Parts: sequence; structure tokens; C-alpha cells
Amino acid sequence: MRYLQLRIRYPPEARHPMQQFLVEQESIRRAYLRHWNFSNPDSVTTLFHVVGDVATGREDYLAALDDVPTVREYDTTPVDDRSFYVYVREAADAHARRLRELLADTDLLVVPPIEYGTDGETVFEVAGEPAELRALVAGLPDELSVSVDRLGEYDAHRESRATALTDRQRAVLDVARELGYYEVPRRTGVREIADELGCSKSTAADHLRKAEARLVALYADRTPTGAARRD
Repeated sequence: MRYLQLRIRYPPEARHPMQQFLVEQESIRRAYLRHWNFSNPDSVTTLFHVVGDVATGREDYLAALDDVPTVREYDTTPVDDRSFYVYVREAADAHARRLRELLADTDLLVVPPIEYGTDGETVFEVAGEPAELRALVAGLPDELSVSVDRLGEYDAHRESRATALTDRQRAVLDVARELGYYEVPRRTGVREIADELGCSKSTAADHLRKAEARLVALYADRTPTGAARRD
């Protein structure tokens, strides 16, 4: 089974209001659509993991939800000072129909999460047979800006690298990556990461070490027994 990662940029007029909210503000960094239910033709139920500066961005996010006319109800659950969950029940509008129609008449599967960023892009992975994956890409509307970021054999273990981390570890890695900690040369240090997170330098360093150790362990688990080593 093959998979591909699609990066789609919708024009502003085609974005869901909450996608446009992400573009227009600075506190919320991204929203991950973790689970969804499209079985009801009149509504769609979704669960989002919203990541950012909760202290300054959460109320703005919820106020924006209140302003979306298709949203019927929502509920929130805090995670930490960097993220929270939002359960949303929304009337099926054009945006929901586009998600339904994307995989109509195919056996393809969208692999959660679907990521919405502050640049107006939507990133998600689709798994299935190569011919259907090619047809999916070829059939996307011309007005969309589309790129294929990854393509290969599907490997669920690859996904476990991120899901094996705690929410706090993922938040620290997100901030470290965004500030340029993993660029060469590095553009920031642990002190700046800690300041962004609002924690001590030792706490940020501890989260980074534990997250990196977990990812290295998962990578080691994938190495075939008896594989050749280079010293």
C-alpha cells in the first residue's frame, strides 16, 4: 500500500472561516483535525487539537468559532498552556462537502491528522493503491495550489514517532523547529525556546532531551537486526 502527503493551499475565498482565522492572527500556530464523522449528511462532527499560545489565543479562537454561522455547538478540553482540544458539530456546508467529495468513489483513506497552518495551507496524507492516488492528484481543482511532499510505501510505525511523544514534548519540539533550533547553523538556543514556552531553561532542555531520546529509540527499533554498520 502506498501513501502520499499532499500540501494544498486554498485561495482565501475558498477557506473555511477558521482556516482564515489562523492566517489572520498570531497566537494560534496550527490546528490538527484528529478525528471526524461525516456519516450524517446534514452535519459534520470533528475533533481538533489546537496548538499555540493558549493564554492569549484561546479566547480569540473560541470567539471566531462563535462567529461561524454553520457551527451548531462546540466543547473544549484543556491540554496544557500550549494546546487544547475542540469538539465541533457543524452544519454540512461547502467546505464539508469538499472533504466528502475528495475521496468519493475511491477506496483511498485519509490518515489523521489533517494539519491546518497559519500560511493557509492544509497538509494531510492519503493511503491506498497507486493508480487511485495518481487519479486523486490529477483530479484536484486547477485553482488549488497543490504539491506532493512525500510518496512511498505506507509505514504505520513512522507515524508512531510523533504519537509516542507527550503533548508537552510535541509542543517543545514544535517551538524548537519553528524558531530554527534544528537548522544548520542553529538560529536559536534553549533559552529562547524556554522564553517562548514560558518555562525555565532546564525544563525546556529536559523536554527536548526526552523527546529526542524517544525519537532516536524509535528510529533504532526500525533498524533491521544484523544491518550493516559504518564506523
